Amino acid sequence: MSKDSLPREGSVWSEGTVLNPFTDFGFKYLFGTEKNKDLTIGFINIILKEELESPIDEIEFINKELTTYLEDASRPVVDILCRTKDGVRYIIEMQNHYYRYMFDRLMYYNCGLISDTVFRGDKTMYGDIKKVFTICLSNFQIEKNGLIKNEYKMCNTKTGRVISNLIHIITLQLPCVNIKNIAKSGKDYESLLVLLKLMTDRKMGMTYKDFMAAVDRIDVSNELKRYFKDLICKAAMTSLSESEREQYRQHLLEVPWEDVVESAREQGLEEGIEKGIRQVAKSMLSQGLSLESISKATGLSQKEISKLS
Repeated sequence: MSKDSLPREGSVWSEGTVLNPFTDFGFKYLFGTEKNKDLTIGFINIILKEELESPIDEIEFINKELTTYLEDASRPVVDILCRTKDGVRYIIEMQNHYYRYMFDRLMYYNCGLISDTVFRGDKTMYGDIKKVFTICLSNFQIEKNGLIKNEYKMCNTKTGRVISNLIHIITLQLPCVNIKNIAKSGKDYESLLVLLKLMTDRKMGMTYKDFMAAVDRIDVSNELKRYFKDLICKAAMTSLSESEREQYRQHLLEVPWEDVVESAREQGLEEGIEKGIRQVAKSMLSQGLSLESISKATGLSQKEISKLS
């Protein structure tokens, strides 16, 4: 076995590293599994601290496959879907690639969930429709406004008055998060996003111990620090079973070619698909994957890949 076929130093396979929460497996493992339900509850309470009347203390994960009313249409699947005791539902999505109809898709999800609570001919149900919160973390800027957190509701465009609270969409733009200011980020949700972004940045080579030390430096409440440390503990590679590690490895090796091509085209990249492939190779490189593995997945030479770091 050549040295280029081995995991790079400080890679995702090192005992001291943590999961990348912005991989499909990592995100759903941390925030969409029964055994890590407390992380999901904490996540929602932190992100929606200003929107919730009171913190939630219990959730139930429900079927992520949504109902569709279009004949022969495939049923859309969200990343994470849960509800609280009062019937309010929470969609949590993680997006690594831009796509043109993102808000149309989010509205479709929300409307589908809302329609499920109203029975045909029963007008008395309208006042009892339960709210849907959608939280979408994006590894790109959906809106070029530099804001970390953007909120969307149905409102009067002239007066700004909200006419319905049933749909509440919140987007969190990771590129707008400044990880250099980890000690004092401001709002609690900003501190959480700083931590998640640090967990995605393999170039910094932070270990489990480094993350724990970083949490101690963050200017937040002791309760929030305990949550952050619990998140790091459960994200540690050593906390995963062998089968979970294998699932994580497979997800890292999967190359979302359709997403890459579509993203490249829709953003109007002159190099189109070629630049999209290089972006994927760069991302895989940051995950600590070997040059040989990346070369086989992308078709780029190991020399080309080395120049991307």
